[in-house]
Amino acid sequence: MTGKERVIAALQHKEPDRVPVMEYIFEHGIIEQILGRPSYWRGHFKEIKAYWEGRRDEVVESQKRDVVEFVRAVGHDGVTVTLVPPKGFQPEPLQQLDEETWRDWQGNVYKYSPLTEDLVLYAPKALEPQKPPENLWEPPPEPDPSEFELIDHVVKELGETHFIIARLGRRASSSYPNPFGLERWLLRLAEDPDAERETRVKAAEGARKMIDLLFEHGVDTVFLEADYASSTGPMMSPQTFRRAILPGMKILCSHVKRHGAFVIFHSCGVNRPLLDMFIEAGVDCYQSIQPEEDIVGLKRDFGDRLALWGGINIDMLIRGTPEQVKKEVREIILGCKKGGGFILGASHSLMKGTRAENYLAALEALREVGWYN
Repeated sequence: MTGKERVIAALQHKEPDRVPVMEYIFEHGIIEQILGRPSYWRGHFKEIKAYWEGRRDEVVESQKRDVVEFVRAVGHDGVTVTLVPPKGFQPEPLQQLDEETWRDWQGNVYKYSPLTEDLVLYAPKALEPQKPPENLWEPPPEPDPSEFELIDHVVKELGETHFIIARLGRRASSSYPNPFGLERWLLRLAEDPDAERETRVKAAEGARKMIDLLFEHGVDTVFLEADYASSTGPMMSPQTFRRAILPGMKILCSHVKRHGAFVIFHSCGVNRPLLDMFIEAGVDCYQSIQPEEDIVGLKRDFGDRLALWGGINIDMLIRGTPEQVKKEVREIILGCKKGGGFILGASHSLMKGTRAENYLAALEALREVGWYN
């Protein structure tokens, strides 16, 4: 079977020849370990700096080459890709205050973190906001054709053999996200859930055009993503979820299903109390299943109605040993593969700190116990 056929069979709750494997996100670190060269794919601050320096084309060429070669090198059955910044993209750089400190035009101060390889908020609006730069870049409503450059390349190279998923968002921006966005959203949700429902319904209706555009470029489906839970449970009651979140979620799922595609939904945290409503909304596959959720238990309780994508503990990939990873992954594959409906992947993503030898051990476990015949 091809990788695409393998993934489709799993999503149909059929048993393919082998449990499929693919990742929601993999970052430049694991690519560099496997391919033995620098990469700008999800390159964090070095990627942002390259945009500041006007090297957009160099970054995108690196991403096109590295995504395809990495997927082939590790034997993934599918891949998730995104829009890229448009041709000529060169956002206004942040003002550098010292070797490790920057300030944006709004007055927020950031420091470079070697741990995350990115800028992290250090002092929100510690200084007087500056006047917005004249060339402040914000994504226009209609994407430029060059924003599909990576997606088109991956579809051309892998589309016949691999399952291609496009993420809905646009990654490039001139500014860093508001660090208090989640808290403000939760306050709005608690104070006026009906207004939040209307906002989300309107946003979902507005997403149809972008979803349609992505399908026009040949992807197999479009990822839907939103986080509703922490590592202990949902951040709102099931009643509030049904009232405020579910209507918009149903609309988003319907946009994908209009194309005859599977709905794959990424959501971090312990979402078990919400999964029946995920299914009601139209979700076919649930991704980002953290160890706290017990993927084998989810397969037992929801596996006839919901495909599951996960099973490789990301903490173990960073801090464990190959032997520990292999043992745990073997147990999860054996606990989840019966009847199909299971795709192997990290419990979130192959993030910074992932050790190649650990990830290769997970893939070795798949080769040993992932076959159906």
